[in-house]
Amino acid sequence: MIKLPDFDTMMRLHKDAPVALERLHQGLFSEQVINALKDTKRRLQGLHLRIVIEPRRAGNPTARILKITGITQESFTELNYCLNSPLKAIAKKHRSQNFLENLLNLPNRASIDLTYQR
Repeated sequence: MIKLPDFDTMMRLHKDAPVALERLHQGLFSEQVINALKDTKRRLQGLHLRIVIEPRRAGNPTARILKITGITQESFTELNYCLNSPLKAIAKKHRSQNFLENLLNLPNRASIDLTYQR
């Protein structure tokens, strides 16, 4: 298990060795993903991708941190909903899966008759 350095050490890494800080970040993330369940791994990887990519579109450091905070808040809100209303969360997940399955099973456009009839 990788031990997280104290705040001052992390600030020094941020200022003087950003590559080392990124390596620490990747190591901590990889450790969490390795120990996660299969479904959770996919979700963690998706969340991580959003946290890495979304802030790049922000114009300044304040906008970046607000973007990351929003993504994190969204994830915690979803977790809170699942913990406090597990049956509703399961039903909601099944509804969205059924919707996607139905969407993927739509007939191909080429097979639909689009001829004009009077």
